[in-house]
Amino acid sequence: MITGKAAIFWYLSAFSVILFFAQGCSYKGRNAILKTPFDTDTVKNVYVVNDKTSTEGYYNKIQPEDELAISNLQDISLLVKGNSEANNQGNSSYTTFRVKANGSVLLPIIGDVKVSGLNRLEAAAEIQKAYETKELKKPLIDVRISNQYVLLMGDVGRQGKFVITREDYELIDLLGDAGGLLPTANKRMVKIFRGDRANPEIIIVNMEDYAFLKNNKLKLQSKDIIYVEPKRVVANSQNVQAYSTLLQVGLVAISTILLIINLSK
Repeated sequence: MITGKAAIFWYLSAFSVILFFAQGCSYKGRNAILKTPFDTDTVKNVYVVNDKTSTEGYYNKIQPEDELAISNLQDISLLVKGNSEANNQGNSSYTTFRVKANGSVLLPIIGDVKVSGLNRLEAAAEIQKAYETKELKKPLIDVRISNQYVLLMGDVGRQGKFVITREDYELIDLLGDAGGLLPTANKRMVKIFRGDRANPEIIIVNMEDYAFLKNNKLKLQSKDIIYVEPKRVVANSQNVQAYSTLLQVGLVAISTILLIINLSK
Protein backbone atom coordinates (compact mmCIF):
# COMPACT_ATOMS: atom_id res chain seq x y z
CA MET A 1 0.00 0.00 0.00
CA ILE A 2 1.29 3.43 -0.93
CA THR A 3 1.48 5.84 2.02
CA GLY A 4 3.02 9.10 3.04
CA LYS A 5 4.93 11.15 0.49
CA ALA A 6 4.43 8.52 -2.19
CA ALA A 7 0.63 8.74 -1.83
CA ILE A 8 0.71 12.52 -2.03
CA PHE A 9 2.92 12.36 -5.10
CA TRP A 10 0.56 9.87 -6.71
CA TYR A 11 -2.56 11.94 -6.10
CA LEU A 12 -0.89 15.11 -7.36
CA SER A 13 0.24 13.33 -10.50
CA ALA A 14 -3.22 11.90 -11.16
CA PHE A 15 -4.80 15.33 -10.65
CA SER A 16 -2.34 16.90 -13.10
CA VAL A 17 -3.23 14.33 -15.76
CA ILE A 18 -6.97 14.92 -15.26
CA LEU A 19 -6.48 18.68 -15.42
CA PHE A 20 -4.42 18.32 -18.58
CA PHE A 21 -7.24 16.43 -20.31
CA ALA A 22 -9.89 18.83 -19.03
CA GLN A 23 -8.03 21.78 -20.51
CA GLY A 24 -7.58 19.99 -23.82
CA CYS A 25 -11.30 19.24 -24.05
CA SER A 26 -12.51 22.70 -23.04
CA TYR A 27 -14.48 24.76 -25.55
CA LYS A 28 -11.98 27.62 -25.71
CA GLY A 29 -9.17 25.13 -26.15
CA ARG A 30 -10.78 23.52 -29.21
CA ASN A 31 -8.67 22.88 -32.29
CA ALA A 32 -9.96 25.59 -34.65
CA ILE A 33 -8.78 28.74 -36.41
CA LEU A 34 -10.37 32.21 -36.45
CA LYS A 35 -11.54 31.88 -32.84
CA THR A 36 -13.14 34.95 -31.24
CA PRO A 37 -14.12 35.90 -27.67
CA PHE A 38 -17.77 35.67 -28.75
CA ASP A 39 -17.74 32.04 -29.92
CA THR A 40 -20.53 29.83 -28.64
CA ASP A 41 -22.36 26.84 -30.08
CA THR A 42 -25.57 27.63 -28.19
CA VAL A 43 -26.76 30.29 -30.67
CA LYS A 44 -30.39 29.67 -31.69
CA ASN A 45 -29.88 30.66 -35.32
CA VAL A 46 -27.86 33.83 -36.07
CA TYR A 47 -25.78 35.95 -33.68
CA VAL A 48 -24.15 39.18 -34.92
CA VAL A 49 -21.16 40.86 -33.26
CA ASN A 50 -20.07 44.39 -34.17
CA ASP A 51 -23.07 44.91 -36.45
CA LYS A 52 -22.06 47.47 -39.08
CA THR A 53 -24.03 46.92 -42.22
CA SER A 54 -27.62 46.53 -43.32
CA THR A 55 -28.23 43.91 -45.98
CA GLU A 56 -31.77 45.06 -46.69
CA GLY A 57 -31.73 45.72 -50.42
CA TYR A 58 -27.97 45.16 -50.43
CA TYR A 59 -26.05 44.92 -53.69
CA ASN A 60 -22.34 44.57 -54.26
CA LYS A 61 -21.18 47.91 -55.68
CA ILE A 62 -18.67 48.43 -58.46
CA GLN A 63 -15.40 50.04 -57.36
CA PRO A 64 -12.27 51.30 -59.15
CA GLU A 65 -9.99 48.45 -60.32
CA ASP A 66 -12.90 46.01 -60.41
CA GLU A 67 -13.08 43.70 -63.42
CA LEU A 68 -16.38 43.75 -65.28
CA ALA A 69 -17.46 40.93 -67.59
CA ILE A 70 -19.77 42.64 -70.08
CA SER A 71 -21.81 41.17 -72.92
CA ASN A 72 -24.29 42.39 -75.50
CA LEU A 73 -26.59 39.39 -75.58
CA GLN A 74 -27.84 40.37 -79.06
CA ASP A 75 -24.50 41.07 -80.73
CA ILE A 76 -21.38 39.54 -79.18
CA SER A 77 -19.01 41.33 -81.58
CA LEU A 78 -20.09 44.79 -80.40
CA LEU A 79 -17.90 44.70 -77.29
CA VAL A 80 -14.91 43.01 -78.93
CA LYS A 81 -14.45 44.97 -82.15
CA GLY A 82 -11.75 47.62 -81.94
CA ASN A 83 -10.83 46.88 -78.33
CA SER A 84 -7.37 45.34 -78.17
CA GLU A 85 -7.36 45.36 -74.35
CA ALA A 86 -10.51 43.30 -74.00
CA ASN A 87 -9.98 39.79 -72.76
CA ASN A 88 -12.32 37.45 -74.59
CA GLN A 89 -12.97 34.61 -72.15
CA GLY A 90 -12.66 31.58 -74.42
CA ASN A 91 -16.04 30.52 -75.76
CA SER A 92 -17.83 32.88 -73.36
CA SER A 93 -19.81 35.77 -74.83
CA TYR A 94 -18.46 38.02 -72.07
CA THR A 95 -15.49 40.34 -72.45
CA THR A 96 -13.55 41.65 -69.45
CA PHE A 97 -12.96 45.36 -68.87
CA ARG A 98 -11.20 46.96 -65.92
CA VAL A 99 -12.75 49.92 -64.10
CA LYS A 100 -10.31 52.84 -64.11
CA ALA A 101 -9.23 54.80 -61.03
CA ASN A 102 -11.76 57.55 -61.86
CA GLY A 103 -14.59 55.01 -61.69
CA SER A 104 -15.28 54.76 -65.43
CA VAL A 105 -14.89 51.89 -67.87
CA LEU A 106 -13.66 52.39 -71.45
CA LEU A 107 -15.90 50.59 -73.96
CA PRO A 108 -15.76 50.25 -77.74
CA ILE A 109 -17.58 52.95 -79.76
CA ILE A 110 -19.04 54.85 -76.79
CA GLY A 111 -15.85 55.50 -74.78
CA ASP A 112 -15.92 56.09 -71.01
CA VAL A 113 -19.00 55.22 -68.95
CA LYS A 114 -19.14 56.03 -65.23
CA VAL A 115 -19.98 52.85 -63.30
CA SER A 116 -18.30 53.20 -59.89
CA GLY A 117 -20.82 53.08 -57.04
CA LEU A 118 -23.41 51.24 -59.15
CA ASN A 119 -24.49 47.65 -58.80
CA ARG A 120 -24.23 45.41 -61.84
CA LEU A 121 -27.85 45.94 -62.90
CA GLU A 122 -27.51 49.73 -62.68
CA ALA A 123 -24.23 49.58 -64.62
CA ALA A 124 -25.85 47.47 -67.33
CA ALA A 125 -28.63 50.04 -67.67
CA GLU A 126 -26.12 52.92 -67.96
CA ILE A 127 -24.06 51.12 -70.58
CA GLN A 128 -27.16 50.15 -72.53
CA LYS A 129 -28.37 53.76 -72.49
CA ALA A 130 -24.99 54.97 -73.73
CA TYR A 131 -25.05 52.55 -76.67
CA GLU A 132 -28.62 53.48 -77.53
CA THR A 133 -27.62 57.16 -77.90
CA LYS A 134 -25.26 56.15 -80.72
CA GLU A 135 -28.31 55.03 -82.73
CA LEU A 136 -27.16 51.45 -82.73
CA LYS A 137 -29.52 48.55 -82.87
CA LYS A 138 -30.97 48.41 -79.38
CA PRO A 139 -28.49 46.30 -77.36
CA LEU A 140 -29.21 43.96 -74.47
CA ILE A 141 -26.34 44.50 -72.02
CA ASP A 142 -25.44 42.21 -69.13
CA VAL A 143 -22.73 43.01 -66.56
CA ARG A 144 -21.00 40.76 -64.05
CA ILE A 145 -18.40 41.82 -61.47
CA SER A 146 -15.92 39.05 -62.08
CA ASN A 147 -13.44 39.83 -59.28
CA GLN A 148 -15.94 39.95 -56.40
CA TYR A 149 -15.61 36.78 -54.39
CA VAL A 150 -15.96 35.18 -50.96
CA LEU A 151 -13.43 32.89 -49.26
CA LEU A 152 -14.68 29.60 -47.79
CA MET A 153 -12.58 27.54 -45.35
CA GLY A 154 -13.08 24.71 -42.88
CA ASP A 155 -14.99 21.42 -42.88
CA VAL A 156 -16.70 21.71 -46.26
CA GLY A 157 -16.60 19.67 -49.44
CA ARG A 158 -14.45 22.20 -51.31
CA GLN A 159 -12.56 25.15 -49.85
CA GLY A 160 -11.41 28.20 -51.80
CA LYS A 161 -12.58 31.38 -53.51
CA PHE A 162 -16.09 31.55 -54.95
CA VAL A 163 -17.14 34.35 -57.31
CA ILE A 164 -20.40 36.14 -56.47
CA THR A 165 -22.45 35.70 -59.64
CA ARG A 166 -25.70 37.31 -58.51
CA GLU A 167 -27.07 39.72 -55.91
CA ASP A 168 -29.00 37.14 -53.88
CA TYR A 169 -26.01 34.82 -53.31
CA GLU A 170 -26.45 33.58 -49.75
CA LEU A 171 -24.60 31.33 -47.32
CA ILE A 172 -26.73 28.31 -48.19
CA ASP A 173 -25.99 28.81 -51.92
CA LEU A 174 -22.26 28.96 -51.24
CA LEU A 175 -22.27 25.78 -49.17
CA GLY A 176 -24.25 24.04 -51.90
CA ASP A 177 -21.69 25.09 -54.52
CA ALA A 178 -18.91 23.85 -52.23
CA GLY A 179 -20.39 20.36 -51.90
CA GLY A 180 -22.02 20.90 -48.51
CA LEU A 181 -20.72 20.37 -44.99
CA LEU A 182 -18.50 17.43 -44.09
CA PRO A 183 -19.73 14.95 -41.43
CA THR A 184 -17.03 16.40 -39.15
CA ALA A 185 -18.41 19.95 -39.40
CA ASN A 186 -19.87 21.73 -36.39
CA LYS A 187 -23.21 22.89 -37.82
CA ARG A 188 -23.67 25.18 -34.82
CA MET A 189 -20.47 27.13 -35.48
CA VAL A 190 -20.40 28.63 -38.97
CA LYS A 191 -18.82 32.08 -38.95
CA ILE A 192 -18.81 34.95 -41.44
CA PHE A 193 -16.18 37.69 -41.11
CA ARG A 194 -17.23 40.83 -42.98
CA GLY A 195 -15.73 44.24 -43.68
CA ASP A 196 -12.63 45.76 -42.07
CA ARG A 197 -10.15 42.98 -41.30
CA ALA A 198 -8.90 44.88 -38.22
CA ASN A 199 -12.41 45.23 -36.76
CA PRO A 200 -14.76 42.95 -38.67
CA GLU A 201 -18.41 42.28 -38.28
CA ILE A 202 -18.74 38.68 -37.07
CA ILE A 203 -21.82 36.61 -37.85
CA ILE A 204 -22.19 33.25 -36.05
CA VAL A 205 -24.71 30.85 -37.56
CA ASN A 206 -26.38 27.74 -36.12
CA MET A 207 -27.42 25.78 -39.19
CA GLU A 208 -29.30 23.16 -37.20
CA ASP A 209 -32.22 25.59 -36.91
CA TYR A 210 -33.85 26.29 -40.29
CA ALA A 211 -34.75 29.80 -39.08
CA PHE A 212 -31.30 31.01 -40.16
CA LEU A 213 -32.54 30.89 -43.76
CA LYS A 214 -34.71 33.95 -43.13
CA ASN A 215 -31.87 36.17 -41.93
CA ASN A 216 -30.80 38.91 -44.38
CA LYS A 217 -27.32 38.98 -42.86
CA LEU A 218 -26.54 35.77 -44.69
CA LYS A 219 -26.66 37.47 -48.08
CA LEU A 220 -22.96 37.32 -48.90
CA GLN A 221 -20.86 40.38 -49.67
CA SER A 222 -17.61 40.73 -51.57
CA LYS A 223 -14.52 39.61 -49.61
CA ASP A 224 -16.55 37.84 -46.88
CA ILE A 225 -14.61 35.07 -45.11
CA ILE A 226 -16.71 32.04 -44.19
CA TYR A 227 -15.29 29.46 -41.79
CA VAL A 228 -16.95 26.18 -40.77
CA GLU A 229 -15.44 24.82 -37.56
CA PRO A 230 -14.85 21.09 -36.93
CA LYS A 231 -16.80 19.36 -34.18
CA ARG A 232 -15.08 19.54 -30.82
CA VAL A 233 -14.93 15.74 -30.54
CA VAL A 234 -13.19 15.48 -33.90
CA ALA A 235 -10.85 18.37 -33.18
CA ASN A 236 -9.84 16.99 -29.81
CA SER A 237 -9.37 13.49 -31.20
CA GLN A 238 -6.42 14.81 -33.18
CA ASN A 239 -4.65 15.33 -29.88
CA VAL A 240 -5.67 12.05 -28.24
CA GLN A 241 -2.71 10.10 -29.58
CA ALA A 242 -0.28 12.72 -28.31
CA TYR A 243 -2.02 12.80 -24.92
CA SER A 244 -2.00 9.00 -24.74
CA THR A 245 1.74 8.83 -25.39
CA LEU A 246 2.42 11.52 -22.82
CA LEU A 247 0.21 9.77 -20.28
CA GLN A 248 2.03 6.46 -20.78
CA VAL A 249 5.41 8.13 -20.31
CA GLY A 250 4.14 9.89 -17.19
CA LEU A 251 2.76 6.69 -15.67
CA VAL A 252 6.01 4.84 -16.30
CA ALA A 253 7.96 7.67 -14.66
CA ILE A 254 5.61 7.74 -11.66
CA SER A 255 5.75 3.95 -11.25
CA THR A 256 9.55 4.03 -11.39
CA ILE A 257 9.75 6.77 -8.75
CA LEU A 258 7.32 4.94 -6.46
CA LEU A 259 9.27 1.70 -6.85
CA ILE A 260 12.51 3.49 -5.92
CA ILE A 261 10.84 5.05 -2.87
CA ASN A 262 9.49 1.71 -1.65
CA LEU A 263 12.81 -0.09 -2.17
CA SER A 264 14.72 2.61 -0.30
CA LYS A 265 12.69 2.15 2.88
